[in-house]
Amino acid sequence: MKKNTIILLKSILTKIFQIDMINKVRNIHCMALNYKGVGITSETPLYFVKSLNTLNGNNSKIAYPNDTKSLWTEVELAIVIKEECFNISLEEVKKYILGITVACDLTRKNIHDRDHHLAYSKSLPGFCPIDMENILSIDNLDVDNISMSTEINGVITQSGNTKDMIYNVFETVAYLSKFTKLSENDIILTGTPSGVENNIIEKGDKVVSRLENLTLKFDVI
Repeated sequence: MKKNTIILLKSILTKIFQIDMINKVRNIHCMALNYKGVGITSETPLYFVKSLNTLNGNNSKIAYPNDTKSLWTEVELAIVIKEECFNISLEEVKKYILGITVACDLTRKNIHDRDHHLAYSKSLPGFCPIDMENILSIDNLDVDNISMSTEINGVITQSGNTKDMIYNVFETVAYLSKFTKLSENDIILTGTPSGVENNIIEKGDKVVSRLENLTLKFDVI
C-alpha cells in the first residue's frame, strides 16, 4: 500500500473516531469567571450550558455568523466525565473523570448588547471546537499546573495556567454535581484565563489553542 494511501486512511479513521466520540456527548456544562483576574472577582464562578450543535472537531471550519458585532475565542481545559454521577464529594471525584482535553468556547457580542452568556451568543453551530481524539488521563498529571494558550494567525494572544483557577478540576466536578446530574461523556468547560480581550477573530483567521501537549486548530470562514 502506498504511503499517501496509508496517510489518507489514517486521516479518515481519525475523523470517524472523533465524530463517534462527539456523538456520545450528552451535555456541555460550562464555567465562567473561574480564573483569577478575569471579570468580576467572585468566590463562586458562573455556570451555563451550550447546545450540542456547537460541538466541532479538530481542524474544523467555523462560519462567522451574521448580525455579529464581534466574535472571540477562549481556550479552556475540558473535563470528560467517565460515568454518571450526582451530588458526589470532592474525595469521590477522580473516579468519575475519564480525562481532560483542550477545547474552545466561542462567543459573539450580540446585536442587543445583552449578557453574552445567553444562548444567542454561545450556541451557534461549531461554537465549541474540542479535541475528542486525544483525552489525557489525569492519573499522572498535575491538573493544578497546566499551561494553555491561544494563537491567532501565528501570534500568541492569550496564555495562562490552571494554577490560577478558582475552582480546580476536582472542585468543579464536585460543585456541578451538587445541582445537576453529570452523564457519561458529558463535557465540562472549566473557564478561560485572562487575556481573552485579545482574542477577537475575523473571517480568514486561523486559530490554534494549546493545552499541555495538545493542539486544537480551527479556521474562521
